[in-house]
Amino acid sequence: MDLLLLNIKELVQTGENPSPFLAGKEMSSISSIRNAFLLIRDEMIADYGSMNSLYGSISEDSDQLMEIDCKGRLVFPSFCDPDSHLLYPFGNVPAFSNRVQQNVRRETNFSNSFIGLHEMSIGELYLQAMDHLNEVVRKGTGAIEIKSGYGLEAEDEIKLLQVIRKLKSTTPLVIKSTFLGSHTYHENFRKSPAKYLDHILDILPTIAQDELADNLDLYYDHKFLTRSETEMLLFAGMREGLTVKLHSDELGLNGLNEMNLKVCLDILDTNDPISPEKIDRMVRAGIFPVIMPGASFFHNLSASSAREMIDAGLPLAIATDFDPGSMPSCDMKFMQSLACIKYGMLPEEAINASTINSAYLMGIGEGYGTITKGKAANVFVTKKIPSYEYFPYAFSSDLIEMVILDGEIH
Repeated sequence: MDLLLLNIKELVQTGENPSPFLAGKEMSSISSIRNAFLLIRDEMIADYGSMNSLYGSISEDSDQLMEIDCKGRLVFPSFCDPDSHLLYPFGNVPAFSNRVQQNVRRETNFSNSFIGLHEMSIGELYLQAMDHLNEVVRKGTGAIEIKSGYGLEAEDEIKLLQVIRKLKSTTPLVIKSTFLGSHTYHENFRKSPAKYLDHILDILPTIAQDELADNLDLYYDHKFLTRSETEMLLFAGMREGLTVKLHSDELGLNGLNEMNLKVCLDILDTNDPISPEKIDRMVRAGIFPVIMPGASFFHNLSASSAREMIDAGLPLAIATDFDPGSMPSCDMKFMQSLACIKYGMLPEEAINASTINSAYLMGIGEGYGTITKGKAANVFVTKKIPSYEYFPYAFSSDLIEMVILDGEIH
């Protein structure tokens, strides 16, 4: 069944042969068409343009065509979320009242996570993840990265990656799988962390050979990994052909290679705001930063230097860092709002950071992230709103009326 969206108030993020990503001043502009149509055929974007040019674009023999009137509504490409910890064993809501009373950042209880994960089957983990992914779809996200990292043991890490592989083949979302090589140690390794490092290095070849992961990510925290251990694990991932990246709190760094790894580690060595000197080094090293405004918000951290990074000419992407245990939001719209309110980003910059730039960061930019002929028909339709600026402005409002993934309404 072909879909024809008519009378779209504004079709946002359009363009043929768009740039792979946008950086610096480029991020402040959005290409859009007012009073537009969008034709979806065979799960792809077949055509789009102004309503004035519509009927020259639609063949008369289209007998299986569903028309949807989008008067007063905007249409966006689906969000791409390049950082989530969605696959996490949890039961009741964490002791949130204790966290508030103590006015401190709550540390995730990894021991309980390990026990819960170890006892759950692949089927149970899959069903739990599907509940979260259904919410992800409703919030307008069409592509998401999912990390392992809570197994803390070889067999359980492999189990998590097997669940992600099953999710890839059974959901309408585009899913990228990431092996979070080391988030922390299980208690069994507290007295001998070097054994845990060996343990991770031992399973890396299996993960790569069985294509269980697209990426290797490391959470850089001095309490769990030394700098030399971090370098060792990342270089091992590179040798296995995995795309490697690094994150800490509410900032992720991508585009890592042997030449710029030292720069990334220097930047994440402290939790202080990133200095202009460090930003200049990021520019020269070709690093692609990703901010996680929800983590900053939930943990009451100081905002990263997103404004300064964009002004220096860097590209920037936005992610949720969704983790039901300690960052309970998969709402990319809310991340856009936080980016504008707390980080000083423009609405156009926030939209670009969560569509075209995040798609590029996930390695799917050729098929997703913009409304372009030949790209996948992953879009969402808003409720009646005045402009695309209203989308991040109305931070608590549910503004998505319809989600279309692979040309099908969800």
